[in-house]
Amino acid sequence: MYLTTNGGKIALAQLIDGNPVATIVIDAAHRVTHWNRACAVMTGVPAEEIVGTREQWRAFYPDPRPIMADLIIDGAMDAVVDEFYHGKFRRSDLIEGAYEAEDFFPAFGDVGRWLFFTAAAIRNDAGEIVGAIETLQDITERRRAEEALRASEERYRELSRTDALTGLRNSRSLWESLVQEIDRAERYGRPLSLLVLDCDDFKVINDRFGHLEGDRVLQALAKVVADCLRSSDTAYRYGGEEFIVLMPENGSAAAMALAERLRSGFAAVRLPAAGGETISATVSIGVAEWQRGEDEQTFIRRADEALYAAKRQGKNCVVQA
Repeated sequence: MYLTTNGGKIALAQLIDGNPVATIVIDAAHRVTHWNRACAVMTGVPAEEIVGTREQWRAFYPDPRPIMADLIIDGAMDAVVDEFYHGKFRRSDLIEGAYEAEDFFPAFGDVGRWLFFTAAAIRNDAGEIVGAIETLQDITERRRAEEALRASEERYRELSRTDALTGLRNSRSLWESLVQEIDRAERYGRPLSLLVLDCDDFKVINDRFGHLEGDRVLQALAKVVADCLRSSDTAYRYGGEEFIVLMPENGSAAAMALAERLRSGFAAVRLPAAGGETISATVSIGVAEWQRGEDEQTFIRRADEALYAAKRQGKNCVVQA
């Protein structure tokens, strides 16, 4: 096949082979007619092994299946293309009847490569499809950069919701979650409970052992809390030595049981300190079950009042609002 220019005829094969973009051409019978050098380098499959065969799939897939160009030959419709490239393809904005897709090919290179590929029909003067051309571009570095950016953004979002000292969620995250859980409880008529915990005599611990040891006490309390949570529960450092546990789908009975486990578990903790001393501490806990029509501030305030009632009762105890 030739193209006519002012300088004469140029073989199509010459143009395709010199193209730095990996290019495949197949005829109407799905036989490979062109497999340029760039394609051979990208796939690791030399042209002499593929040209003249219908085995173009072999460079990309472990088992026989159509590549995008094959679907074009067969008069591709969206439903058919979706069967092979679900969620990865779109119609080309530049070429009528052409399709574009991005996909990951694990067999390419040491760890696989991402490719962007476009397939379009080749028509004769009568408008009949006589072949298809597919171009492929390696977009691995772009995809890696995008994934790294998404991971960085997600990490930043996570850090913005996490308390640096304890690893629990912070107060910002608490208010977001509390609004959502109250809305869910109100909409579906489901129970919702909340625990407010405060480390007893924490100022005494700081004054006696220092703030670094005080931080270790808070970290120990956070670990006890985290170890007691079920998958549906979430824990937050509310501020200073105060923590909150949110318990969707649970009434006061379950909340009281969890609170008692937290209280007894933390009371049993012994932290070695300088000079052979041992630090132990206790926690007071207020428990509240959400009441219909109650907003988040009122909900927390009731649990907080129960917490202070626990303090008045001698600390190291649990009180229900």
